[in-house]
Amino acid sequence: MIVNPQKIEIVKEAIFRLANFSSEEWDFYRSHIEEVQFKKKEFLTEIGQVESCTYFIVEGAVKYISFKEDKEICVDLGFKGNFVSSFASCLAQMPSSIGIQAVTKVTAMRLRYQPVLELLERSKNAERFHRRIAEGLYIRETKRTYSLISQSAEERYLNLIAYQPDALRLIPVKDLASFLGIHPDSLSRIRNNIKS
Repeated sequence: MIVNPQKIEIVKEAIFRLANFSSEEWDFYRSHIEEVQFKKKEFLTEIGQVESCTYFIVEGAVKYISFKEDKEICVDLGFKGNFVSSFASCLAQMPSSIGIQAVTKVTAMRLRYQPVLELLERSKNAERFHRRIAEGLYIRETKRTYSLISQSAEERYLNLIAYQPDALRLIPVKDLASFLGIHPDSLSRIRNNIKS
């Protein structure tokens, strides 16, 4: 599959920020990267599916979803420049408890898990790279949990727009509210208070 060289360069920069691969190691990764497109509302990962890939978002946004009493909950968001995956499912090779769904049209670079296992066996750089992705996801999850416990809804909202201003443009209000742990009406009040 022919992949746009500019998009590969974006992925390479993101990968090399996490680990300094040799040219041979990078060639291995490069040979297994695929460009994929997802329509709005299409799933990158379905709940119950065993995750087999890691994605790097080149364009668009995704939401991580779960269900509580048949109600959809947005548990995380992913944007341009993020690695996204149901990482626990990928590592344990067990059914995913979350789904990852495109909120907009998404262009992503996909790296399948199986070929990576080969390189992990013989490359410290590959181990470091995947450990750092796991650490990044863990830190993000820990910060999110901490914010839900210790911050007001307004503080969480301000942090989100400071970290990811595109969220307001890309993510529907109901998903933003769910991610922030509040009702959409409460989010509207917060936004109005901030404007005034």
